[in-house]
Amino acid sequence: MLNGSLAFLRTPDMSDVQFMLDIENDERYWHLSGNTSPFSTEDIERFVTESASNLETDHQLRLVIIDIATKNRAGLLDVFEYNPLHKRAGIGIFLHEEFRGKGLAADALRVLIQYLFKIVQLHQIWCNVLVENNSSMQLFLKAGFEQTCIKREWIFHDNQFHDEATLQFINPNHRV
Repeated sequence: MLNGSLAFLRTPDMSDVQFMLDIENDERYWHLSGNTSPFSTEDIERFVTESASNLETDHQLRLVIIDIATKNRAGLLDVFEYNPLHKRAGIGIFLHEEFRGKGLAADALRVLIQYLFKIVQLHQIWCNVLVENNSSMQLFLKAGFEQTCIKREWIFHDNQFHDEATLQFINPNHRV
């Protein structure tokens, strides 16, 4: 478990299956995850039971964001495309609407960055954000990420193409 001041992060267990299923199967967000079809309960259960919850083993890590104040599940953090050779990984965050604007995402992201830089000793982390998603852009920029490129007309959603920004955060304390 990774503790922040507003949120703590933990690996999913079987009690989280419906929570994750509801997020994964919400078509409003498929354009962000690349999903094109729904997951079954069995798919999510298999993910939870077969995951080692270890970057070295799975090359990905899913964490459930828990709101400390309410003890409710607030969202998910994903670390993906972990590359131990190049010491980098991608990250993504999802926060339910009722938990947005309260500093929870920023706190969860801060805790994850500390873990990835200090414990895993990554050289860099990166994320992709739709350019028009101002709140996500601000979240990552305030956390220390820098926008390094724009992929023009990268995401097709709502019958139009959208630009996607790539943001990177280079670990200032990483030594080779």
